[in-house]
Amino acid sequence: MYNTFRIKSVVCFVLALFFSMSVYSASVKDIRVAQQDGLTRLVFELDSEANHRLFLLSSPDRVVLDLESIGSLSSNVSKNLSKLSSDMMRRLRYAKRDQGARFVIDLNGKVKAKSSVLSKNAKYGPRILVELEYGKKKPVKVIKSVSTIENAKRDIVVIIDPGHGGKDPGALGKYKVREKDVVLSIGKELAKRINQVKGFKAVLTRSTDVYLKLRQRTKVAREANADILISIHADAFTKSSARGASVWALSLGGKTSEMGRWLAQQEQSSDLVGGISLDDKDQLLAEVLLDMSMNSTIQMSLDIGESVLAKMTRVAKLHKNTVQQAGFVVLKSPDIPSLLIETGFVSNPTEAKNLSSRTYRKKLAQAISKGVIDSFSSNPPEGTYLAWKQKQKAGHTYTVSKGDTLSEIARRNQVSLKALRAANTLKNDVIWIGQKLKIPAS
Repeated sequence: MYNTFRIKSVVCFVLALFFSMSVYSASVKDIRVAQQDGLTRLVFELDSEANHRLFLLSSPDRVVLDLESIGSLSSNVSKNLSKLSSDMMRRLRYAKRDQGARFVIDLNGKVKAKSSVLSKNAKYGPRILVELEYGKKKPVKVIKSVSTIENAKRDIVVIIDPGHGGKDPGALGKYKVREKDVVLSIGKELAKRINQVKGFKAVLTRSTDVYLKLRQRTKVAREANADILISIHADAFTKSSARGASVWALSLGGKTSEMGRWLAQQEQSSDLVGGISLDDKDQLLAEVLLDMSMNSTIQMSLDIGESVLAKMTRVAKLHKNTVQQAGFVVLKSPDIPSLLIETGFVSNPTEAKNLSSRTYRKKLAQAISKGVIDSFSSNPPEGTYLAWKQKQKAGHTYTVSKGDTLSEIARRNQVSLKALRAANTLKNDVIWIGQKLKIPAS
């Protein structure tokens, strides 16, 4: 009798364990967000397939995604979920629901929403793609992955690429000036100055006299989650009269040829458009997604380049007074703004002498760093320290949603409960759905 009872107990335990494992068969590994003109995409990456349902709610406007058989979120996703946003997505919330999970996307207005299933590939697991269309025209802001967000105050990453190096001396000029030496010196000084500014982090592709292939340089930028890549060079020409510094971005022609290369290489194209793989899409859709990404990247490059050029004109004579465009290989990164800076002509006696001067090189580096810092400071990427600082300085408004409490809103926006009450002349902590609260600068 006793043994029979024990056997039944064990069987029940095993069945219960099996049932719980079968009910919760998947977990959310990562969530990625990409924003483009009038469109926000969210990719929910799972470790195994799960059914889903998507629908819209109003008053206030929000989108709901229900996932079946979801047992858990990864620790990084759970920790950083509330830090994802776009110009239309105000907040992303999560709650357990029956044997699955419910994600609620709080919106800043009306949207058209649709979803699709992306199959597992070599890099990503099964994914649910949610697309929000709303027709606004704003610059691209991309938060690549919630799993890489440590907090809402990350540094802006500037990759500095001193051209040539090692067996490749680059241009050889007057007074035995070698391009690889000049640009390495400028690159190091530029990195030093950028690293002195809070909210910025500079990474050199090379800090010694070594040779790197062009594609290796863009690989360094991608692995570092770069916000911009700056390649430093010095020019040379058959006529010694040629002179002047210049700033270059990728041309539309260079973009077109590069699109073909990226689309032909699945292992690289899978990294694009906020982590949305292109390898499981038809050719036309893949081309549209990639074209949107590269168009916005080129425009950001041009904007930052104009800021750099404006500062360089105070130090160096310019070869061209506007940002030029060409199909340089080192600039051909669809999702990373990139600039190539020609610091002058080493074939020109005057500029070779200038570039040989440590004082002149430091002035050039200072001008370039000022241009980069000013540009990002006026339009900082979401999730960065500069964006956080800007919001804190200006203050902003928040629309109350279902489940919100005043103390939670204060904590999320890093202000005191007392300051939040005072900013909204609240006598108590009672708030209502749809109420707009002023978030004071902290």
